[in-house]
Amino acid sequence: MLDWIFEGIVTWISSIVSQMMDAVSGLFLEALGTSMLAMEEYFPFVKSAFTIMQYTAWALLFLITVWQLFRIYGGPITEAENPWTLLARSALFALLIGYAKPIFMIALDIARAPYTALMDLTLTAEDFTFAGVEQALTSGLTTLISVASVVGLILLIILEIALGWNYFKLLLEVVERYVVVGVLCYTSPLAYCMGASKSTSPVFKSWCRMVGSQLLLLVLNVWFLRAFNSSVGQYIGNGGALSSGKGSIFLWLFCALAFLKTAQKFDSYLAAMGLNVAQTGSTMGMEMLMAARVLTGGMGGVRSAGGMFRGANAAGGAIGGATNTASGFAAGFANQFKGNSYVRDAVVQGGTRMGAGGTIGFVGRVFGGMAARNGATLTGDSISSVAIRTPNVSGTIGGEIADRSLGNYIPQMSGMQLTDTQITGGQISTKVVGADGKETSVEMFNTDQFEKPGGPHSVVTASDGSSWYQMASGPDAGQFYDAPAFTGSPAEAPQVAANFPDAPEGTVLRTVEAGAIEASMPDGGNTMWYNSAFYDEPDAPHTVMQSANGVDWYAMQQHADMPDFEPGEAAVAYNQAQFQQFMPGYEQQVSSVDGAQRLDGHFEVRHENGSGTMFYDTAQFAPPRGDYQVYQDVNGGQWYAIHGEAAVDRKPVYDKGKPVYDGDNVKTVSVETVRYKQTPTRYEAPKARPNTDTRAPRRKR
Repeated sequence: MLDWIFEGIVTWISSIVSQMMDAVSGLFLEALGTSMLAMEEYFPFVKSAFTIMQYTAWALLFLITVWQLFRIYGGPITEAENPWTLLARSALFALLIGYAKPIFMIALDIARAPYTALMDLTLTAEDFTFAGVEQALTSGLTTLISVASVVGLILLIILEIALGWNYFKLLLEVVERYVVVGVLCYTSPLAYCMGASKSTSPVFKSWCRMVGSQLLLLVLNVWFLRAFNSSVGQYIGNGGALSSGKGSIFLWLFCALAFLKTAQKFDSYLAAMGLNVAQTGSTMGMEMLMAARVLTGGMGGVRSAGGMFRGANAAGGAIGGATNTASGFAAGFANQFKGNSYVRDAVVQGGTRMGAGGTIGFVGRVFGGMAARNGATLTGDSISSVAIRTPNVSGTIGGEIADRSLGNYIPQMSGMQLTDTQITGGQISTKVVGADGKETSVEMFNTDQFEKPGGPHSVVTASDGSSWYQMASGPDAGQFYDAPAFTGSPAEAPQVAANFPDAPEGTVLRTVEAGAIEASMPDGGNTMWYNSAFYDEPDAPHTVMQSANGVDWYAMQQHADMPDFEPGEAAVAYNQAQFQQFMPGYEQQVSSVDGAQRLDGHFEVRHENGSGTMFYDTAQFAPPRGDYQVYQDVNGGQWYAIHGEAAVDRKPVYDKGKPVYDGDNVKTVSVETVRYKQTPTRYEAPKARPNTDTRAPRRKR
């Protein structure tokens, strides 16, 4: 069973290696060539900066010429050059600087002839795929090693990886040599500025030799790669056999590896012959190897972490003391390595790390940073490790990943477009961008670290169970304080109870406008509730009710409800009885009741002696300044009672809407009335807040 699994793994790895070799085979030679198209399109800056290189070269040429002319004044001891020769050479090379790129292109055209000829040469052995290498190696090893199958599989994977790695290194050499030619092309003006003076001309000569050497190496790239490809095709066709009857897969493999290594080192061979070539290859290969080792190291860290978890779980089933030890280790490990902790460590500024230290931690943070730059989000646990700590150890999370991730910690923020998010110890700030593009600033303060704000705020609960004071300001700040819209339907009772837990059971709500709700109470009374974020606290009697999101609502005291007194002389007895039943604490005998102003919150009663008493609803009127009494009606409502004295007023007489004159004066009649010394002031409706107070609360000590 294990042999079968191992064979499957080896086959999978071998197929990946061969597919990678197929993917890059022939790609570089056709795409690069001897033109500078790839250099200009992949690195457009070099083309744009070529003019700057020319001006720099002219400036250097001028300085060199001036310096050499200045040396003439030193006489024989300075070995100065002939000034006329110096000026002539300077003029010539100044002209060459202007035509540096066309001259280099001529050199590339010369190299293009052998390059193209080698590319166009047709060989049938090159019609192959690298997948044949795997099959040929497997067949040859099966014949050679028929007993120890595992040994054959291990040898197979070692040989194929060695072949693929060296082939890949040669392709890196090909690209690096092409880039060197491109650099020589686009920095060529700097070489021409060195040719004017005898003392600097060796630099120009060395550059010329390097250009020739690199162009030769560029042509040899085709020779080496096509020779290797033909060798692979030949090997797949005959299994490494020679016409002499000798040869084997090992002989071919060693020859192929030696050929690849020779191709990689050929620049050093040319340098040994005296040609000026750039030494390439080794550093680039080592960087690729290091990247591979970092990857395997990171995967090893993941495997080791998984092994620790599996080991802890397995140990959890043990007996006795081993169970406690394993459980304690697993709990400690789980607390340290929380979800996406490496992504968190890669983006947090300061603070304590959640993940491991050392090499594994470094690798984890490298890949965590890559994940963060490619759209990863932080879990609620990762954000919590910063947000609920104190500022001196919390660190800060900001940037796009904070914008993307805040909804994972504050569920109310899910689905909103956020920007400029900052998360630090005990404090979170962000801006919510609405559909119209307007921004609303939102600040949140941890309730364990900050005192309750003085201004409007709501209370939100994070994913870790912590509570936060939320304060908003801006165009759409109301959405962070307001309750859902209610229609006044009794069917909304569950929503009412969920949003206003302290409301009496059976309360029916109807939204009048933003921040204002009409509440119909179970006893039949109506009142208004005003959101503290939208309205200033009213002067009228009220209670403060808190919604489920922690926002204070001003629940106005219900207006006192009075009987519907009837007008006219025939209803006097009826009104007297109604009043005595309505106001049982009022002992003075009442002769009549005037309820015409009942809808305005007040009514009047008259007495037998002509005096009267005006009753004002305490829920609608402020206390009077003078003498008054307070009576409570049968329903529990309270009324200010202000006594008035009997008086007589003279009122003009009207006939059909026009005053009646007695001579030159308007005719008047005497009318009995009551005069009151004061009239209470009606409470004003709550005023809308002009601005939302978002001053940060004080931090707890």
